[in-house]
Amino acid sequence: MGSTSKPKLARRRSVRSRLLLSVCAAGLVAVVLPSEFHWATRLLCIWDTGMICFLGLIWQLMLTATPDSMRRYAQQEDFGRLVILSLVTTAACASLFAIVFLLHDKGVEKRLLLLHLTLSIVTIVGSWLLVHTIFAFHYAHAYYKSGKSLHQCKEDGLDFPGDDEPDYWDFLYFSFVIGMTSQTSDVEVTSREIRRLALLHGVLAFFFNTTIVAMTINIIAGLI
Repeated sequence: MGSTSKPKLARRRSVRSRLLLSVCAAGLVAVVLPSEFHWATRLLCIWDTGMICFLGLIWQLMLTATPDSMRRYAQQEDFGRLVILSLVTTAACASLFAIVFLLHDKGVEKRLLLLHLTLSIVTIVGSWLLVHTIFAFHYAHAYYKSGKSLHQCKEDGLDFPGDDEPDYWDFLYFSFVIGMTSQTSDVEVTSREIRRLALLHGVLAFFFNTTIVAMTINIIAGLI
């Protein structure tokens, strides 16, 4: 009885509890950061801490789940539209803020420039990873939420090649392909809901890749 309760407890740890842990970690960093740090540096440090903590907790769940356990978890847990919108918006704003932060770095001493470059790169890359991880998690929920059989999910959701039941790796693959190319891969979209979600995801990915990433590369090249 006790041996099975612990895995169940680990799986039942909700997305919101993981988010709360990440917020607490960010809050702890906010308290211990030196007061002489510039307010912009403090903001990026706080965001990066919470983001990395949250990514670590979510990826730990996604990469260790079996197809059976992730089916049960995906049916019950999701970020929710408001949380998704808030996290994606915050990630985009943090990335834009990092770009503005870099724009004001011309002429600063080398030690500070290295710190600012590191913080900005971590912010932008981490925010990019966060956006597509959130979408991967949400795709899994949309796929399994109705409790249908694997055949029904393929006909009214996503049709992955092969007959194996998809796990989180498959949804990460689908999400990150959209994130890198703004188009779907060899996975066929068979649901109107997921098609609309993929459209939104593709538009956001295009904006992120062409605007934020491109501007960052140009600014870093100019600073170096």
